[in-house]
Amino acid sequence: MTVALYPYVPRIEQFKTAITEAWAEVQPKVPLTFLPTRDWDGGYTNNPPDGADVFVFDAMYLALFKSQNNLVPFSRAEVDNIDDFLSYAIQGASSDNDILAIPLLGCANILFYQKNDAQLAQAATLTAVTNTLNQCTFTSIKPPDRRGIMIDMAGGTTNAALYADIDHAITGIYPLPQPPSGDLDEKAIATMKLLFATSSYYNATADTVDAYARSAWFSQGFGRSVVGFTESMSEMSPQTLENTAFKVMPLSDNSSNRPLFYSDMIGVNTATSTRGTTALAKQLANVMASSATVVASFAGTDAGVPPQYLMPARPSVFNALAPKYPIYAEMFKLTQTNPILFALNADARNWVNSVKDTIKRDYRLNYQCGCDYSAGQVIANNSAAPAICNPICSQHAGWNGNWTNASYTGELSVCQCNACPLQTATSVSQQSASPMSRRPARPSKP
Repeated sequence: MTVALYPYVPRIEQFKTAITEAWAEVQPKVPLTFLPTRDWDGGYTNNPPDGADVFVFDAMYLALFKSQNNLVPFSRAEVDNIDDFLSYAIQGASSDNDILAIPLLGCANILFYQKNDAQLAQAATLTAVTNTLNQCTFTSIKPPDRRGIMIDMAGGTTNAALYADIDHAITGIYPLPQPPSGDLDEKAIATMKLLFATSSYYNATADTVDAYARSAWFSQGFGRSVVGFTESMSEMSPQTLENTAFKVMPLSDNSSNRPLFYSDMIGVNTATSTRGTTALAKQLANVMASSATVVASFAGTDAGVPPQYLMPARPSVFNALAPKYPIYAEMFKLTQTNPILFALNADARNWVNSVKDTIKRDYRLNYQCGCDYSAGQVIANNSAAPAICNPICSQHAGWNGNWTNASYTGELSVCQCNACPLQTATSVSQQSASPMSRRPARPSKP
């Protein structure tokens, strides 16, 4: 049997080990093969490989794969412990009396902040969050201290998904609208502009090799807050986690609208029908989604490696992990906010590809804050700064009077200019916290 796992997790090898060991207990004579991550990206650009009997995919493409006849549905009786799923996930996977795929992981845009930050703790709307943090508080890739918000807005699919999430937070319309590029919601674009200015140009556009770099920077003392996914906590130190609180990121001022949660689901490939492996594939999907296998896939190790802090789709997994990892008890509270599945219609991939560049262009246009530019040399003092910075900033709407030699910039010295470059993304692979897999739509995809 061949498995295509969802590749954008902190430790994919742990999944392979847990699944292999659980499968050997029920089918010891049927070996497993895992497709390389280069052959399957979770559905963002590719359709399920014919050679995969079972594949794990982002459920934003559930309707697309259904329309393409990529999925063998399950009857409800064929899904083990069907009552042990978060309601948003199993309801989102349902079609009439069938289950199109079995939920495995959950996900949402989460706001992380320090526990002693009473203002952010009380902020229940987007306006409250952005007024608390203010705009244009830093211009570098990393904030110089505990200020501003760090958020990944680098990738095209990221931006299309964020736009859809914000639009829903504003309007409450579901199923999610997928307007053409010329008819995008101006309020949603304005919200993206506001988030962009609450961060910095370079931080929001930084295309980091490590998908969780911003959370690692937060753990190192940079930024007042960071938006990410629960698994990003795997890169925060134990000391940081002890002092960190989190909640679903409010993306509008309409708190009555239900939040959108993602899910990654296990599908059985219709190609199994020709190979005669459908029954085995359904059995394997259930083994992969079982509470015991998921716990083994998520948990930390005796060697001090932390849990992956991925969000499970089964309440029993939260319950199993919470005694040893109390953060899972706090994480479970997030799921009690009455979420609904982030899912697009059958034209999902075409829509994302048709609007992502327009969304990126529109919210970055006329950015209101300045940007750092390398001075190419050390600025000795305030007296030396004008002669160095005025020429550098002359092509960037002028110098705003600020400069720094601070080591967090990664440069000898930088000048802060009034305008930012309009490139599509800033590559900061050298700034990465650790060599992790990129997670294309969550958090970033070009």
